[in-house]
Parts: sequence; C-alpha cells; structure tokens
Amino acid sequence: MYYELLQKYADPPPYFEDDLDSSNALTSRRVLLIGIDGAVSSEVKAIAPAALTGMLAHAKFQWDGVSDEISTDATSWKSLVAGVSYGKHKIADSSFIFTPAEGSDPHAGLPPNYPSMFSYILSSATKSNMRTSFISSWNTLVDRVVPEIQDPVITTGDQAVKDSALVRIKTRNPEFLTLHFNGPSIAGKAGGFNQGNVAYKEAITKVDGYVGEIMTALKARPEYNKKEEWLVIVVSTHGGAGNSYGGSSGAETQAFQMFYNEKFKPLEFTTQGAFYGVRFAGGQTNAVRAIMEDANAFDPGSGPITYEMKVKGTRSGSFPLFFSKKGPVTGNMLDSGDPGFALFTGGNNNFNLEVRGGTTRARPGGGPAIFDETWHTISVAFADSVVSGATRRFVKGYADGLKVTETDVTTWTLSGGTAGWNAFKSPRPLILGWTQGNASDASTSHVALNVADIRIFNTGLSSAEIAANVCLRILQNTLNMLI
Repeated sequence: MYYELLQKYADPPPYFEDDLDSSNALTSRRVLLIGIDGAVSSEVKAIAPAALTGMLAHAKFQWDGVSDEISTDATSWKSLVAGVSYGKHKIADSSFIFTPAEGSDPHAGLPPNYPSMFSYILSSATKSNMRTSFISSWNTLVDRVVPEIQDPVITTGDQAVKDSALVRIKTRNPEFLTLHFNGPSIAGKAGGFNQGNVAYKEAITKVDGYVGEIMTALKARPEYNKKEEWLVIVVSTHGGAGNSYGGSSGAETQAFQMFYNEKFKPLEFTTQGAFYGVRFAGGQTNAVRAIMEDANAFDPGSGPITYEMKVKGTRSGSFPLFFSKKGPVTGNMLDSGDPGFALFTGGNNNFNLEVRGGTTRARPGGGPAIFDETWHTISVAFADSVVSGATRRFVKGYADGLKVTETDVTTWTLSGGTAGWNAFKSPRPLILGWTQGNASDASTSHVALNVADIRIFNTGLSSAEIAANVCLRILQNTLNMLI
C-alpha cells in the first residue's frame, strides 16, 4: 500500500449512565439552550469562567468545534435553530432573506425554506402545546427565524435577557427556553476577540455570571431533575478574528458546545484523529486544485491500483472533472483519444467514470447522486478477477462501498497495439479538482468540493475490501501534491 498505517475507527466502550424513572408518566424532558455570540472557544477555555467551568463536571463538551462555513450572526443562528448549514439555507445577512449573487437571475436557484426546530416540535402530534420561549435583544432574529415561538421576548440587552429568563424559571413552567447573549460579540468588535482586550474578557465573565444565576434558579425548581429532566446546552454561535467576524477562517468559525445534565459523566470530544476536508473549488479561470509533481506517479497503466476519497460539495455544468489522470491539456478531454481515466459530474448531481485505452473508451453508467453537501466515499479499482476460471481485467466504480459501475477491459490496448495495463498509461499528472471535461461547457462548469481521507493502493481491492474501507481512516499520509 502507498499508505502503510491504516486502522478502523475505534469503537468506544459501552458507557452507561443513570436515567430518571422512565416508567413515570409525569417525567418531563426539558431544554435550556443558551447561545453566546462571539465567544471564541480558545479564549473562553483560557479565561475559565466559573459557571461554565463548573458545568464541565457533568457535561459532554467540545472546545474545537466549527460553527459553519461562514460566521455571520444570521448564518450562525439560522444554522443553529434550523439544523442545516449555510450550504443549504443560504442565509448570510441580518435580513434573514436569501440574496442572489449580483448579476444572477433573482428568480432562479432559490434555496428551500428551512423552518426552525420549534416549527417541527409545535406541529407534532405529541408536543404541539410545548411551552417555548425565545429571549433575545435582536427582534429580527425572533420575528423571522422563530415566528412560531409561543413566548417571544425582545429585550434591551444581555442583562434583560437574564432577568426575563429568571422570571420564567422561577414563576412559570417553561419546557424549551432559548436565550441569546451578544455582549462578547459587541466587545470583540470594539477591541478584539481575545482576553487581552479587557472589555472582551469582562463581557465573557459577565455572561458567565448570568449563566451561573440562571443555573442556580433552574436547580432551585422543586422538580429539577426529578419529575423534570433538564438538558442544558451552551454554545458559542461564532468566534472572531482581530476585531471582526463573518468570514470562514478558523478563528471566526471557532465554536464550543456543552451539553449538561446532572447525571452526565464528563466527556470531552476532540478532533484528534479526525480528518479535515480540503476545499477544491472554481472553474476555468479560478480553479483551486492539486496536481501531482511527478506525472508518472499513481498511473493506472502501472498495474492494479485503487483510488479512494471522501467528498462533500456541489457542482454545476454538465461535465466538470474533479479527479482525473487523462489528457489532453486543453480541449475536449472526455472525447479525446488520450488514455487514462476521469471522474466527472453528471446533470443529476451524480458522479460518472470514464476510462480510455487508446481508441477504446467506456462510461459504464453513472453513479448515484453525491453532490448533495453530505460526505460520500468514492472508490475506483483497476483490478484482476477470475471469471469462469480465467483471469479478467476490470475497472470498477463504487459509491459509499457499493459497486455502481464495472467495465471489462481485458483486451484493451493502446492505439499502437500495446496490451495490458499500459493501455491506460497517461502522460498527464494526477489532478484533484476542476479540469475541463467538455470544451463547450468549460466556461460555465465548476466544482466546489471538500475532499478528505485520500487513499491510493497499489493493488486492485475487492468489493468486500472496498466496503470495509468506508470506515477506515488514514494515520499517515505520504501523498505529496502541489497546490
């Protein structure tokens, strides 16, 4: 293998925790959700404010989370309450209204409307009367993102958010209470999102004090974690870089999350051992892509080989290539006689495989739709198989471990007559990212993919091995590319 250290994801041991008496029909599960704008995870962790730090003893938590691909207030809150990312809801500015790209058709490409989780809860058969409250100083957020809330409260600042929450906890019977604090974001914009900015550190500490008061009041409820089982969720909606935010940098999208219940045992989730997707985007004039420095490396003409990767993204146009080792440099790559292979996108958001050996080519059917902003595993294997006692040569394509394409290439040769694996030997380097597929569509086609967990094996893996590999991760990477 080109990658030597592979292992399956470790399954954590069984982890049992006490629960309330679920046989008691009076048990009521309730939620307190606290969102804090501009609370940079690393800064909050370093400041170690008393209330939040004290909650960790009974929480599942993460300091190195990511809020979304962009970090505006609108995007962050829409993603939080709708449960889908910016890639789907496309809400970016504080109007909470989709804005088409300048110069585009304002009536085309409108994203679906994704209602809040409260819409689903209150329209359900069993929770239509749930007592929901949303308290914020941002009236547009409340009016446009959670219009179905039974108890919407618009305040004049964080302290008023806290005071309104205390009234409901002490004198009413809330079941799902959402609080929005934005003091850290205001302080960060004024002087920097770091504890070196005294006002920012004080804002974090002040909100933490509010959280402490709220938790004290919650625990004072006579049935707290008896007949009422409370899950308390505290999240930072976005971070900040310098004195700004809204972009996609790590500092701006940095977010912590905490899930608290008295009966939880502490557990920190980390990104150790996780894979990160690299973004390959653009088209004819602005493509971001990776090209092998050695044009002969990882050539299917060298013998059995398997390519695998995880992808997540979108595409446009009919034939943009996103992973290829095939010529020519310019022109209609898919129709040219150059040997090699290419993965390209079809009109139904599916992936297609083309293999070319001299004058012979095949497009053995399209795979399933994978350009849907969720992670999928793609595998292509050049492999020998024994069929009826004879060794045959195949090129096979897989999606999420399931075989979707297959072509028998046993007799394929180069135009000069050279047989065997050399039928697919390509002088072009291996390219990850946009490459022109169809000359007539080159100016409009593009890809926008996160790609991760690339594996290249110097053997043709079987279908069973490819299915098993869907759950593998790379511990050591030896594939050097030029970006």
